[in-house]
Amino acid sequence: MSELGGTPNLGGTPKEEFLSSVRSALGREKAAPLIPYPLLEESLPDLEAQAQEIRQRLTENLPLILDKFERMAILGGWNVHRATGYEDAIEYAVSLVNSLGVDRTVRSNQPVFDELPLDSALTNLGVTVTQVTQGADQSRESLRQEIIASGLGLTGADYAVAETGTVVIMPRKGLSRLVSLVPPVHLALVRPQDVVETLADLFLLRRLQFHSNYGEMGSYLNFITGPSRTADIESTLVVGVHGPKEVHLVLLDR
Repeated sequence: MSELGGTPNLGGTPKEEFLSSVRSALGREKAAPLIPYPLLEESLPDLEAQAQEIRQRLTENLPLILDKFERMAILGGWNVHRATGYEDAIEYAVSLVNSLGVDRTVRSNQPVFDELPLDSALTNLGVTVTQVTQGADQSRESLRQEIIASGLGLTGADYAVAETGTVVIMPRKGLSRLVSLVPPVHLALVRPQDVVETLADLFLLRRLQFHSNYGEMGSYLNFITGPSRTADIESTLVVGVHGPKEVHLVLLDR
């Protein structure tokens, strides 16, 4: 290894040469754009008007959009159950727990669980249901251990994208991404009001949230499109390496 001015020469492409090649491939000038992300410069009234158009389109075409979401989710590897109501959704969850033989589950703190009495249904089976919300009686470490020991993770959906069959979760206080990543099986409960038609719809609504919350909209989103999979090792597709090997989705029709 040669050194120049006391700094090791590690080889590789110089930084400026690399950045120049990237800019050239993107067809951009050397100078950075004056507005790094112009869409964030949209006014709040403009975004609200566009969001209203999205909501109107969803209202008018919801049955078709739900059908598309179901179809694309199945293609992505979700085991989809189209529930006719809350009782049907609970029956599916209970049947899944029985088939898996699990005695410990964890769930997120999301509005769908206020609507479905799923906790009591599972508790009646002798299954432990832990809501992952850090508090005085639940430390971060104890919750992590509970998640690791659980055979099933239960979540709702902050958004569900029909275009790609994707469930989107926004990790935040009371909603750890580990619930959907660590247990070997994940069950997501999706309501009609959670569904948007396209990724463009999703990102527009998130920009609206950005403006409405004075520049704060969370640090990241968790996009789940079927079970975890990778082909990094010798180009062989392996399921369940970075997350659940099996994912189930209950799509409520009301």
